[in-house]
Amino acid sequence: MTAPGMTSVSVSLETRRLLNSLRSMSDFKSIDDLVEHLIKEQRMIRLKNEFEELQKLISDMDAANIDELIANVELPKY
Repeated sequence: MTAPGMTSVSVSLETRRLLNSLRSMSDFKSIDDLVEHLIKEQRMIRLKNEFEELQKLISDMDAANIDELIANVELPKY
Protein backbone atom coordinates (compact mmCIF):
# COMPACT_ATOMS: atom_id res chain seq x y z
CA MET A 1 0.00 0.00 0.00
CA THR A 2 2.81 2.39 0.80
CA ALA A 3 5.96 3.00 -1.14
CA PRO A 4 9.31 4.31 0.05
CA GLY A 5 9.33 8.06 0.27
CA MET A 6 5.60 8.46 0.85
CA THR A 7 4.73 11.15 3.37
CA SER A 8 2.14 10.72 6.10
CA VAL A 9 -0.20 12.93 4.06
CA SER A 10 0.13 10.77 0.94
CA VAL A 11 -0.34 7.62 3.04
CA SER A 12 -3.46 9.16 4.59
CA LEU A 13 -4.82 10.10 1.17
CA GLU A 14 -4.09 6.61 -0.22
CA THR A 15 -5.74 4.99 2.80
CA ARG A 16 -8.80 7.21 2.41
CA ARG A 17 -8.96 6.39 -1.32
CA LEU A 18 -8.85 2.66 -0.57
CA LEU A 19 -11.49 2.99 2.15
CA ASN A 20 -13.72 4.92 -0.25
CA SER A 21 -13.28 2.19 -2.86
CA LEU A 22 -14.26 -0.48 -0.33
CA ARG A 23 -17.19 1.64 0.82
CA SER A 24 -18.55 2.11 -2.68
CA MET A 25 -18.17 -1.59 -3.57
CA SER A 26 -20.02 -2.57 -0.42
CA ASP A 27 -22.80 0.02 -0.70
CA PHE A 28 -22.07 1.71 2.63
CA LYS A 29 -23.17 5.32 3.03
CA SER A 30 -19.96 6.42 4.75
CA ILE A 31 -16.50 5.25 5.69
CA ASP A 32 -17.63 5.30 9.33
CA ASP A 33 -20.36 2.77 8.50
CA LEU A 34 -17.81 0.60 6.71
CA VAL A 35 -15.35 0.70 9.62
CA GLU A 36 -18.14 -0.02 12.11
CA HIS A 37 -19.20 -3.02 10.02
CA LEU A 38 -15.61 -4.31 9.82
CA ILE A 39 -15.19 -3.99 13.60
CA LYS A 40 -18.45 -5.87 14.20
CA GLU A 41 -17.37 -8.62 11.79
CA GLN A 42 -14.04 -8.96 13.58
CA ARG A 43 -15.79 -9.20 16.95
CA MET A 44 -18.19 -11.82 15.61
CA ILE A 45 -15.30 -13.92 14.29
CA ARG A 46 -13.57 -13.69 17.68
CA LEU A 47 -16.79 -14.64 19.51
CA LYS A 48 -17.38 -17.55 17.15
CA ASN A 49 -13.87 -18.87 17.81
CA GLU A 50 -14.35 -18.55 21.58
CA PHE A 51 -17.73 -20.29 21.31
CA GLU A 52 -16.18 -23.20 19.40
CA GLU A 53 -13.42 -23.46 21.99
CA LEU A 54 -15.99 -23.56 24.80
CA GLN A 55 -17.99 -26.22 22.96
CA LYS A 56 -14.85 -28.34 22.71
CA LEU A 57 -14.13 -27.93 26.42
CA ILE A 58 -17.71 -28.89 27.29
CA SER A 59 -17.59 -31.95 25.06
CA ASP A 60 -14.33 -32.96 26.76
CA MET A 61 -16.11 -32.69 30.10
CA ASP A 62 -18.72 -35.20 28.92
CA ALA A 63 -15.99 -37.83 28.72
CA ALA A 64 -14.74 -37.15 32.26
CA ASN A 65 -15.24 -39.73 35.00
CA ILE A 66 -17.17 -37.79 37.65
CA ASP A 67 -16.67 -40.38 40.39
CA GLU A 68 -12.92 -40.26 39.87
CA LEU A 69 -12.93 -36.45 39.98
CA ILE A 70 -14.91 -36.43 43.23
CA ALA A 71 -12.56 -38.98 44.76
CA ASN A 72 -9.54 -36.80 43.88
CA VAL A 73 -10.99 -33.60 45.35
CA GLU A 74 -9.83 -32.89 48.88
CA LEU A 75 -12.91 -31.64 50.69
CA PRO A 76 -12.57 -30.16 54.17
CA LYS A 77 -13.73 -32.49 56.94
CA TYR A 78 -16.24 -31.16 59.43
